[in-house]
Amino acid sequence: MFNETEAGDKLIFDIMEHFPYPLQLYEPNGDLIMVNQAFLDEFNIKDAGLVIRKYNLLKDPVAMKEPFYQKIIDSFSGSTTQSSDIIIPVHIIKETNNIQTDADESVAADISTIPVVNDQGILIYVLNLLVIKRRVCRRKEIDIAKAYIETHWSEQFKIEDAAKEVHLSTSYFSRIFKTETGFTPHEYYLNIKIEKIKDKLLDFDLSIEEAFFECGVNYHGYFAGLFRRKTGFSPSEYRKLARK
Repeated sequence: MFNETEAGDKLIFDIMEHFPYPLQLYEPNGDLIMVNQAFLDEFNIKDAGLVIRKYNLLKDPVAMKEPFYQKIIDSFSGSTTQSSDIIIPVHIIKETNNIQTDADESVAADISTIPVVNDQGILIYVLNLLVIKRRVCRRKEIDIAKAYIETHWSEQFKIEDAAKEVHLSTSYFSRIFKTETGFTPHEYYLNIKIEKIKDKLLDFDLSIEEAFFECGVNYHGYFAGLFRRKTGFSPSEYRKLARK
């Protein structure tokens, strides 16, 4: 808990401005009065004026529905609180405050909320420190793209075809797909292909070459080496283990 002096008050603002993590500063009534550049960059907000004096944390309908809202209340009552792995629905907050957003995107963050009091112990500010852990992108386009890749696993992968299926540019599609799944579209395709090969290798009526051919690839090509890297076994070793 901070104590305010004239120099100390200025120090808070200076630290906020140059701090590498996103910071928000609120008045006791919940009004947002300052954000730093790291906050604007993280949430792709071009102008601080879009949120300053226009957002109130205590009246945020999204936050009010969350279990951690009580911690927010505690902080505005003078207690330092910490919340871990909080999902912040950025797109909903932006839409609520009429800020343009081009993605159905959320972030997971650890949040430390620190009350700032003056020499008389009166609350003057509440400081929010956000440590962004990961982005959580929820888009129906990703589910459609995953279904498309899973349906066309036997064909040669072309990212242009997958992106076209969901009406997105290839670069933007690749970025949000990896954000959501943890894999690039091509990696996701390769993982499915390897799983299909594993299944075919369990059909002992097929030779190893035939199992690979059934999956649309050549046993003597790239996929034999990829199979070993993905599974830790050569195709023949995998089949021997399966027989046992």
